[in-house]
Order: sequence, then structure tokens, then C-alpha cells
Amino acid sequence: MVSSTLRANAPLFVVALGAVLFCISVSYHAVEYLALDGSAGPLLALLLDGGPALAVVYFGYRLSESELSTHSQYTVLRWGVGGDLLVFGVMAATHIVRAVEGRPTSEPVFSLLIAVDIGLIAGLVAGYNNAWARADAQRAEVVSDALGFVNRLTRHDLRNDLAAIQGYADSLDGSTTDTESGRDPATIIARNADEALIRIETSRAITETLLDDPELEAVDLVPIVTEFADRIGDSFAVSVTTDLPTEAVVAANDGVRPVVDNLLENAAEHNDASDPRIEVAVDTEPETVRLRVSDNGSGIPDAQRRALFETEQRAASGLSLVSTLVEAYDGEIQVADSELGGAAFVVDLPRADGSET
Repeated sequence: MVSSTLRANAPLFVVALGAVLFCISVSYHAVEYLALDGSAGPLLALLLDGGPALAVVYFGYRLSESELSTHSQYTVLRWGVGGDLLVFGVMAATHIVRAVEGRPTSEPVFSLLIAVDIGLIAGLVAGYNNAWARADAQRAEVVSDALGFVNRLTRHDLRNDLAAIQGYADSLDGSTTDTESGRDPATIIARNADEALIRIETSRAITETLLDDPELEAVDLVPIVTEFADRIGDSFAVSVTTDLPTEAVVAANDGVRPVVDNLLENAAEHNDASDPRIEVAVDTEPETVRLRVSDNGSGIPDAQRRALFETEQRAASGLSLVSTLVEAYDGEIQVADSELGGAAFVVDLPRADGSET
């Protein structure tokens, strides 16, 4: 309970630490000031240890306004407390040694207050820099994964679309025919050309979203889920059923397509049941739209769920891109138990403004 509270309110605890240190400084030096009949010494001492305490308060406020995740903010708090304990411990040890040796120590409280302030500030700054370095490294990893996805999308799927267009264009010229399938070449060309354009737009949307400059619009999730559910059913030996409303409009862009695609493909690829099944449901709430992809596989152990969306674990399964895009749309993704007996990936996305409830 205490740990979860710290994780959720790390900046507030930083502010509280600074405020407590400032109050201790004020009370200690106020007593000195009165005892010394208004000497300026205690005021200068208050400036030396009270000033850094106020800086800690300001740091906590800035931390709350930063774009660091809750986990990263908690890491900064841990670094601050660690630095605080280290410097305070060293300074306290020097006073203990002097006391053991019988040597006098001058104003131990003042020097310990200074040590606490300096250690806390040094730890917070080091933790803040470390958190941003880790965030940048993770972002670079995610971008690398996304670029790999776009590369596969362009080289594989787009190449297949263009090959189909070329083949059926040849048949229109009379060089080849498609009498066996009986399909109209013009229709096939138009369909594959449309799919190629969609893939190009999807790649553009992914790039813009990763660069934190997405142009969000109203996107109906229902036809996208229907499209990819049909594709997965055709590509894998798996039964796919859907439970969809008439419409479910979210605030996103074409980058939401690989979110649906990867979740369905992940459920199909890792389903080891003898009769693999996938259920896809979309539910609308006043503020959000929930996408739930469930399977009847072996599931995901609780111990692995927290690490599932870490960069090292999620990259290979395409969940890196899914998680990043969902977060960019101000949504949330989590793993739950499936009613089918396997795992369920649950994505909550904000509804588009003006969409019907």
C-alpha cells in the first residue's frame, strides 16, 4: 500500500520532503535567533539550509509538471532519498567518530541539515537525468521497432499489392489471363491500389504519432476491427468471432489500424490451443471506447504481465508499437484473464468529440 502510494504521488512526496526540511530549518534557527538576541548569523544559516529546502519544493512541483511517467517520477524520488541517506550517513558518521574520540563538534544540527539538503538535491538531479536518459533510450528503441514495422509493411504487404496490380494489369493487355479464378482484373487492380494507399497513409500516421505531432481525427473502430478479423480468420487456422456496435468513433488516426492488426495477429500466433479461438469485442462508454481481444490459449502468467510492455519483452511481438500508439492517443492498454481461458488484451481509447453515446 505504501509503495503504491509513493509510486502514484512521487512529486508530492518530494514537495513534502522539502517542506519538512524547511520547517525544521526555520524552527531551529528561530531558536538560535532568539537566543543570540537578533544576531544575523542564524538568518544567514537559514539561507544556507532553508534555501535548498525550498529548491526541493520547487523541484517537486516541476517534476509533477514534467512528461515523465509515474514510474520514472518514482525513480527520481528513490534516487533523491538514496542520495539524501548517503550524504547524511557520511556526515553523521563524522560526528559519531568525533564523539567517540571525545572531540567537540560545532553545531551538528546545522551541518546535518546542510548534508540532508545537498544529498537530496544531488540525488534528485541525478535521478531526473537518469530517468530522462532511460526514457530517451526507450523511445529510441520504440522508434526502431516502429520503423521496422513500417519497413515490413512497405516491403512485404505493399510489394504484394503492387505485384498483384502489375499481374492483373498485364492481363488487361492480353499478355496473361485469369480464366481459372474468373476474377475481374480491373476490380482486383482497384482493390489492391486502395490497399496500397491505405498502407502508405498508415505509415505516415505512425511516423507522425511517434514524432509527437499526430493530427487526430474521428476514426470508426468497427470497420477496422471487421477488416482485420476477416484477414486473421483467412490467414490463420483460428476461429474469430466479433461483438461490435454499429459504430465506435475514437480520437486517433490511421495508426490505430496496426493496433488492431498486431493485437489480433499476436492472439493468433501465440494461441497453442487445439481449437484456437479469438473473440473481439468493442464496447462504447460515455468517454471511452474499449477494444478487447481474447483468446483461448495458455494465457500469460501474472509475473510476466508487468514486464510484457517493457521494451525488451514487447518488441518481438509487435506490442511495442501497440503500446506506444495507444499512449500517444491518451489511451491505456492492459492484460487480463480471458473468459475463454487464455489472455485478453484490453485497450481503452478516448471517444472522439461529438460522437454519439
